[in-house]
Amino acid sequence: MKRILFILLVCFAGTVAAEELYVKSTVGKLLTEAGFKNPVVAVLNKGDKVEVLERKQDWVKVKIGDKTGWISKLLVSPNPPLERATAIKGEETEAQKNSVRRRASSSSTAAAARGLREDGRARVSDSEQANYEALKKMEESSVPPSEVENFSEQTKE
Repeated sequence: MKRILFILLVCFAGTVAAEELYVKSTVGKLLTEAGFKNPVVAVLNKGDKVEVLERKQDWVKVKIGDKTGWISKLLVSPNPPLERATAIKGEETEAQKNSVRRRASSSSTAAAARGLREDGRARVSDSEQANYEALKKMEESSVPPSEVENFSEQTKE
């Protein structure tokens, strides 16, 4: 009886599913060794599924296709990334896709975080005090999706 259990255990040990992660960053570099200064094996895209081979501190050794390498654990997730959310319904024309700014540039975002103005990126002077209470109220407020859809429909008319 013990031999049968042992044989079954050995047979089914290989069928356990390997841990899989998904690239959650827009681009994830697969490196030869753990560390950002190492050579790049491949560039992975958001949503790519990788198989975990090993973990070392903040790094994960993974396999994708015939390539293996190390990726920062900050760039991967056990869940696949979500689809792009939008309040715009229907098909967008090519002109709309090209003319609509999807998000602020990284330099604009960084400048805003540092309290810089759009014009010349100069620091806000003492005469232009930031109203952090108003900012906090704005960040805490939210608009229900139904209101966004109603607004969108009204602007079409």
